[in-house]
Amino acid sequence: MFSKNDKEKLMESVLRYLLFIISAVAVVTGVNVFLGGAAAVPGSLGSVEATVDNELRFFSVYWVAFGVVCFWVARNLNTQYSFIPFIALFFFIGGVGRLVSILAIGVPAGILLPAMFLEFVLPVVIYVLYLKRYKKDITGT
Repeated sequence: MFSKNDKEKLMESVLRYLLFIISAVAVVTGVNVFLGGAAAVPGSLGSVEATVDNELRFFSVYWVAFGVVCFWVARNLNTQYSFIPFIALFFFIGGVGRLVSILAIGVPAGILLPAMFLEFVLPVVIYVLYLKRYKKDITGT
């Protein structure tokens, strides 16, 4: 059906598009929070203490940077694929952070629950595709 080369190209394409999508979401939402503060977070009531707004705007820059790294890796996948496990790991840990927040503080706005689900599922998909596509390059076999 598919040759080995076709499968590798398909896995590369899926990885590339997933990274581009993550990049776009991270950059857009990060810039949104940087400009709009806590009020820009989906489900926010808009009023939080200054410290929380200050921290959100500060950390939004790192979310944008994560998006830029995802874009850079996606554009240069054949040479920068070694960054993929780190992208998957940090994306997954972001989902863990959401879960810790739910357990410690409570359930957030409804839109953030699917985000957490994606932060647990997409990194696993990305990592599995990475292993399947680049196993030869990683292990030398």
